[in-house]
Amino acid sequence: MLAAMSPEEEVIQLAADCAADPLRWSEVAYDWGEGELAEYDGPREWQREAFAQIRDHLQDPATRFQPLMLARASGHGIGKSAFIGMVTNWALSTCDDCKVVITANTDNQLRTKTSPEVGKWARLSITSTWFDINATSIATKDPGHSKTWRADFTPWSEHNTEAFAGLHNKGKRIVLIFDEASAIADKVWEVAEGALTDEGTEIIWIA
Repeated sequence: MLAAMSPEEEVIQLAADCAADPLRWSEVAYDWGEGELAEYDGPREWQREAFAQIRDHLQDPATRFQPLMLARASGHGIGKSAFIGMVTNWALSTCDDCKVVITANTDNQLRTKTSPEVGKWARLSITSTWFDINATSIATKDPGHSKTWRADFTPWSEHNTEAFAGLHNKGKRIVLIFDEASAIADKVWEVAEGALTDEGTEIIWIA
């Protein structure tokens, strides 16, 4: 007779099952209707559609290792930062040694809006105990992997684009997120696009 899985083992299994399904992850990784999420019963419809687009891309063998560019035009108050938070948590929770780089139109936006919201969704997730959540990064607590399994909040500069030139993670997963993307300099886009060329790697670029 097989022994029942512990709660931690169940979460690990769920993360494995959702490796290519951020929609399912967004539905089950949070206590919707409770606490801070008391007023919400799940992701918004446009968020669900975006998660489904990522899922379909990753589950198709013909496209899985081709870069996915996902762009959303948005106003204020539609849940854009929440989407960034959920997709970052999914990416880190379901792929070991995943690399996420997040930037925004200004350093102030990154520090005061984007980073706190991404940190919030990391804390609300069922995998909150897996990560060290800080203002400038979210990194795994898994010994020996804190440098390779992480999300970094990285300010951009036209004159210092090295952070976007080294986006290599062969055989694993890269997620690049540009928040308030229309105000990010063309040079940063060009450097990032040139770096996202790893073969056999899941590459997701969200603007």
